[in-house]
Amino acid sequence: MDGLTGMRLWAAMVGVATLGGLVIYFGYGTWLYHRHYVRRRDEAEAWKLQPKRWPSAKLHRWAIAVAAGNMALGGLLSGTFAYFVLTAGFSALYLEVDDYGWAYTIASTVLMFVAVEAAAYYAHRLLHVRFMFKRFHQWHHRLVAPTPYSTVTMHPVEFTMFQLAAFLPALVLPVHYVSFIGILLYALIFNLMDHSGVRIRHMLPWHSSTSFHDDHHVHFHCNYGQHIAIFDRFHGTHRRHGRRYGKDVFGGRGAPMTPGDAETPRAKGLDDQAQGAFVEY
Repeated sequence: MDGLTGMRLWAAMVGVATLGGLVIYFGYGTWLYHRHYVRRRDEAEAWKLQPKRWPSAKLHRWAIAVAAGNMALGGLLSGTFAYFVLTAGFSALYLEVDDYGWAYTIASTVLMFVAVEAAAYYAHRLLHVRFMFKRFHQWHHRLVAPTPYSTVTMHPVEFTMFQLAAFLPALVLPVHYVSFIGILLYALIFNLMDHSGVRIRHMLPWHSSTSFHDDHHVHFHCNYGQHIAIFDRFHGTHRRHGRRYGKDVFGGRGAPMTPGDAETPRAKGLDDQAQGAFVEY
């Protein structure tokens, strides 16, 4: 982008961010969808976390359209953020490893990952307050059985909240710009997997399997974490057996079971191994 200044530089950065996001989202998302939902549709019991649930054609098209709009919005927000970082130093990001050294660069990358996870957890939990859920977050939960295309199918207000939450740590914690970009790309790619509806066990030891977030869609008000379960376990908002969850059971900790309540198959303790084999990524 040498030679570009002012609004031309801003437009170029927004364009690159938008195109890059759309290519990753629909490129990788389509690969996941075609590999499982198209080629293995008749074998859903073997790979799908909710093999009996499929979105209607109308809901599927709506999910794709909303996601495309949000990815374009994400390009606008990310490109604008990058523009102000580059032209006004509007962040704590740094460009040269020598500014802080390799030890700090590695340590700060880990800290930034945890900080972005924390920001995502608390923003998500806020969206499950009754008012926020009914006004905004309910869009995302229209798909009880999510697919890769529904990863960012959410109200634009919610999408903006998550984008700003991801940017916030970079305003206060010095971190190398490559590390920060890598964390954002990591979040997008793994969110696509975690919303895929495919039974996946991640090879990364700190990362929850896809059943963790899929349970969030099944049970609604629990498992708020983005990629790791540490904040849910700290606050007691991870799904627990023997508790009742549902769309109208707010608070994150469920409600006591009553004699007439029944748990879903996964809540009864039938682990994912028993339901079908994991795919590993």
